[in-house]
Amino acid sequence: MAESTPTPSPAPAPLPKGTGLPVSVPAAGNSLAKSAATGAAKTVASSAATVVAWKTAALATAAVLGLGGGGYYFNRDLKARSQLTEAEQKAAALETRLKESEQAGESARTQVDQLKGEAEKAKKAALQLEQVQAEFAKFKDLSASEKQVLEKKLADQQVQMEKLQAAGASASQTDVKLEESLKKELADKDVQISRLKDQLKVTVASEILFPSGSAELSPEGVDVLRKLAKAANKTQDEVRVEGHTDTDPLAPVLAQYYPTNWELSTARAAVAVRTLEASGMVPADRLSAVGYGDSRPVAPNDTAEGKAKNRRVEIVFTPAKSR
Repeated sequence: MAESTPTPSPAPAPLPKGTGLPVSVPAAGNSLAKSAATGAAKTVASSAATVVAWKTAALATAAVLGLGGGGYYFNRDLKARSQLTEAEQKAAALETRLKESEQAGESARTQVDQLKGEAEKAKKAALQLEQVQAEFAKFKDLSASEKQVLEKKLADQQVQMEKLQAAGASASQTDVKLEESLKKELADKDVQISRLKDQLKVTVASEILFPSGSAELSPEGVDVLRKLAKAANKTQDEVRVEGHTDTDPLAPVLAQYYPTNWELSTARAAVAVRTLEASGMVPADRLSAVGYGDSRPVAPNDTAEGKAKNRRVEIVFTPAKSR
């Protein structure tokens, strides 16, 4: 029978790191295991003592600080929370003040804009005032010069008025003399002399100047016109001869030359003017002739007497200033 080989004993398992304590110890190594266990126990005891000492020191420090146990951290956290709350309140207050400041700033900007607008208006008003003052200064200067012009014009008008008054007085005296002269010259003639304002009018019946149905002067008519020219020569008056007729239509023989009373009245006025001019006593530039036909009656045309009054020649003397 073969000799059996003894089976080697298994090696001891390694200890967990950091503990120093064996997981299992074989019976053969009890001494060694005991030694190892004793060392490990000492190590643990030493570590525990160190922890206890650290905790004791911490508690002592806490006691010195008056916190006691875990109160230090609690009080520190409470203080931090208190400081945070205070900071949040300050931040909220600052935010409120910021909003108020922004609102105040917006109001201030609005007021500034308004003030700028008012300042611009005031500037424009000041410019307008300066312009008005400048114009007023010019106006004062112009007023002074215009005053001199007006004073001169007034003085000239006063002089002219005095001249006109003198001329009017002279003309009035002349008209009086003309009227007296006409009355004297035509005293034996069937004429009428009348005055209207500054006009002197001599009315002569057509029968005295012209034969019935004719525009040729009669000898008596020529004599009357010469006497009128003699009186007019003593004045500078304008002499206007007006022809008038009644409403009767012209006879067929006369109508061949004068279709209506317009033509007949105008022809008689023209003949009278030509005679006054031919006398050499009344210049042509002071003479005029006009025919009115039957448009200006002085009496009704329903009677023979009224028609006779309407058939007339009027010589109107007008002062030269009334031209």
